[in-house]
Amino acid sequence: MSWMSPLSRRALLWGARFALAAGGGAVAWWAMRRGLLTPPPAPDPPFPEADPMPGQVIVDAANPRWLHYAGGGPLFLCGPGDPEGFLYRGHRRPDGTRDGDQADLIAKLAGTGANAIYLMAVRSHGGDGDATHNPFIDNDPARGLNEAVLRQWQGWFETMDRHGIVIFFVFYDDGARIWDTGDRVGAAEAAFIRALVRRFKRHRHLIWVIAEEYQERYTPRRVHDIAVQIRLADEFAHPIAVHKLAGLDFSEFAADPVIDQFAIQYDAPDDAAFHRTVVAAWQAAAGRYNLNLAESHPRTHGAATRRRNWAIAMGGAYTMVLGMDIAGTAVADLEDCGRLRRFMEATDFDRMAPRDDLAAAGTTYVLARPGESYIVYGADGPAALGLREMVAGRYDFTWFDPASGATVRWQRRPVTSGEAAWRPPPEIGAEVALHLRRSGR
Repeated sequence: MSWMSPLSRRALLWGARFALAAGGGAVAWWAMRRGLLTPPPAPDPPFPEADPMPGQVIVDAANPRWLHYAGGGPLFLCGPGDPEGFLYRGHRRPDGTRDGDQADLIAKLAGTGANAIYLMAVRSHGGDGDATHNPFIDNDPARGLNEAVLRQWQGWFETMDRHGIVIFFVFYDDGARIWDTGDRVGAAEAAFIRALVRRFKRHRHLIWVIAEEYQERYTPRRVHDIAVQIRLADEFAHPIAVHKLAGLDFSEFAADPVIDQFAIQYDAPDDAAFHRTVVAAWQAAAGRYNLNLAESHPRTHGAATRRRNWAIAMGGAYTMVLGMDIAGTAVADLEDCGRLRRFMEATDFDRMAPRDDLAAAGTTYVLARPGESYIVYGADGPAALGLREMVAGRYDFTWFDPASGATVRWQRRPVTSGEAAWRPPPEIGAEVALHLRRSGR
């Protein structure tokens, strides 16, 4: 091709693409033989009809922005974004199982309302773990999956499921790759993926995550094909997520029918910046998938974590806290997550959108379904929370203190049209959340 000018080369390539789109032809065949044009991937095979279990975490086809409980209301996810090595804590026994503190960590989390654990199946083969951080017999992929290890995982997952804790199941750690097959999912990897899915798919609180920072080892096509293998083996149709290196561009999966969640990694200097970031990601998603800020930097704890989580939630995303490893986490921090989750799940947040342009008085962030319902948050001891462009009518108010959980309800309070503001009740502290829902004219 050195004899061709760049312009001629581009013209030939575009002509080949046109010929291929039109059904093939000699030009397309010639271009593919010389590596100028990759043939289109084969269409995905038909998937089993989705048949979720009652109460299972699902994607609502009518509203993919948020996850739901099958037969119930929306799910809000707020919980630990660690320990990534949860499945491998403790010393390895001769049969491959572990003598770690996993049961204690689950017990500590249960009852706080925090509802997720971020964990990984494969941390060897280039990941952050050692050579034993995989579920194979003698840690050798050629020998197949270790039944004793899977039984142990199953026990932990059953306990998590009973307590409503979402298993955020990452197949591959960042940098981990067992099978070097390029874009293709080979037979061995397909068998591995399907075996794990078939083993654990009966848990209701489960999200499949293909890889952490997938770009380190996988192409978008490989990620899609792994998701296809998951979907083929999971008739319950649990959500499928992808985690990326830092950034907000999800264009390679935005229209992918088998990818449901963008697990975001992002650094920002303050809560307002995180909030703006999530709002931008919400707008880019355009309702096609849901957002989970699964790694936010820098790490925080205490009130700083609580405020960041609310800033993220009010931007339209779930939140999992990097560094919240449960073992070293204050129970109060886990309870803060639980309070956020319970407040959101008691509202119709899944029908709202970020609308900070409606903020008035001391309001910091707004989620809204204008004229019907609103969630309003004030971070810094506002004297009043306010909204613009209110529709006149009677509204039910639920005031909430994110730090203590104190709740005060007002029923059928009249609101005039235009801008309005309300002073928080004395029972509510410096951080304030308010849910308003129109209850009549």
